[in-house]
Amino acid sequence: MKKLLFLSFLLAFFAGNHSLQAQNFDSPVEYMGFISKQHENISKKYMAYSSASAHGKKARKVEAIRQKLLNEVQEARMNISGMPAFKGDKSYRDTSVSFMKLYYNILNDDYNKILNLEEIAENSYDEMEAMLNVKDAIDQKLEDGNKRVKDAQANFAKANMVNLVEGEASALGEKLKKVHALNKYYNEVYLVFFKPYIQEQSLVTAMGKNNVTGIEQSKNALKKYAEEGIEKLKTIKPYEGDNSVTAACKTLLQFYIKEADASSAASEYTLAKENFEKMKKDFEKKSSPTKAEVDAYNKSVVDINKASQKYNQTTNDLNRQRSESLNNWNKTVSQFFDEHTPRYK
Repeated sequence: MKKLLFLSFLLAFFAGNHSLQAQNFDSPVEYMGFISKQHENISKKYMAYSSASAHGKKARKVEAIRQKLLNEVQEARMNISGMPAFKGDKSYRDTSVSFMKLYYNILNDDYNKILNLEEIAENSYDEMEAMLNVKDAIDQKLEDGNKRVKDAQANFAKANMVNLVEGEASALGEKLKKVHALNKYYNEVYLVFFKPYIQEQSLVTAMGKNNVTGIEQSKNALKKYAEEGIEKLKTIKPYEGDNSVTAACKTLLQFYIKEADASSAASEYTLAKENFEKMKKDFEKKSSPTKAEVDAYNKSVVDINKASQKYNQTTNDLNRQRSESLNNWNKTVSQFFDEHTPRYK
């Protein structure tokens, strides 16, 4: 019985690249090795693409990698489809060809969806959730496809008396699994962050326009989303003992709650300013105001100036705290990915 050690179905049997014509396809070991080599090459290239995306680069930033990979997937598919059936058995070959087609469709169709969603997702929770769901579905499709190939490989080995020994998962296989698990974990936390983050932008816009109704609606929604987010974070376990991302998210959500409460001052100041402007307009129409009217006007000037100073101070404090909280979040996320995401060049 022939014995062949596979560290994973992705691991190559031979270090070198052999042309299709140079292969001895009468040997089941070499037949399997040729297919495995195609899988290894594509998986490494896909890993590089996935790793670049995970390390903070938008899909459009790594578009050149995707286009190159599309061509390489087509080449691998043609290499495998050009192989003969092994003693009349074409199941392993055809399953591998189907997997390469799956790779191509994911890179061509699914990632086009991501490209289209990417820009609008930055300003919409629903679109962001949709984009992350597409990414998660991609990872799941690949896992399912990998399993089909691995099962076909095992059946081929059994039929041809090749002792397929499953050792520890290969480094590449482990990294592919880790990327999926890492993305799934981070995306869950990210959506908790993103919902109040988008709402806070609406609040800031309303404050800039002195829109009292908008301020009140936005601050109430912001506080609600932030409080819900904090409760959601309690259900998310640390990733491999690392709770840095959830902790940074919680800090930011706590700021949003504080900001929502402090935003009442914006509504109060806006109303006070509107009343003052009306009083000022009426006062300036008077040709000979009484002393009482002058005193009342002067007092209102002092009051509105004090209110303005207080409002400006509150705004400056909130801006500083927002900047600190967001910087801490971004820095923590970057460190989290640097720590846990495998890289491929």
